[in-house]
Amino acid sequence: MLLALLLGCARTVDAPAREPLPTAGRWYVIVDAGHGGFDAGASGTDTGVKESDLNLQVALLVQEALEDAGVRVLMTRTGEGALGDSKREDMARRGQLLQTEGADAAVSIHMNKFSDRRVRGPMAYYQAGAEAGQSLAAALIDSLTEALALPGRLPNPGNNFVTRVPPCAAALVECGFLSHPQEEQMLQDEGYQRTLAEAIARGVLVYLEGQGT
Repeated sequence: MLLALLLGCARTVDAPAREPLPTAGRWYVIVDAGHGGFDAGASGTDTGVKESDLNLQVALLVQEALEDAGVRVLMTRTGEGALGDSKREDMARRGQLLQTEGADAAVSIHMNKFSDRRVRGPMAYYQAGAEAGQSLAAALIDSLTEALALPGRLPNPGNNFVTRVPPCAAALVECGFLSHPQEEQMLQDEGYQRTLAEAIARGVLVYLEGQGT
């Protein structure tokens, strides 16, 4: 069923017009740009583009959109490098940041890849059994599919470090597939990245406003 939904996503030409992001000055959100430095993550099938670079580009735009809405943002990284000299050190430091006291939500930005090159579109993951994370992931995928004019999609339970460690609601967003010929190109376009980022920011705000905090 999930594969059928993934294969059914149509290419987006023009994203629908959006209202300005609401002002929300009372929240604190952690934005994690996945991978970095020696850990490049996935690579584009045709162009070889590094996932870590795209993650950072989108994450910085998410930061911009959230801060424009009055949200305090903590970035786990703002440069191309990793957070340590080894994967263990990187994850330890990333974990410390993801456990920052007082955060209301945490979102980790990633790109996807799959053997079937027809599969495309964003996905959102939450820690299995975490109700707050599920609500956040649902708000994120709803916002993304609406902004990209794609069929609706459910959030996915999982067991990922970046969703397991934070004490607050946490979700991992896969922005699209670097294995899909058209989507690989689109994910490198700044305008498309901004559409993704603003949709992610909007999803975070919808979740937070729904908590009544």
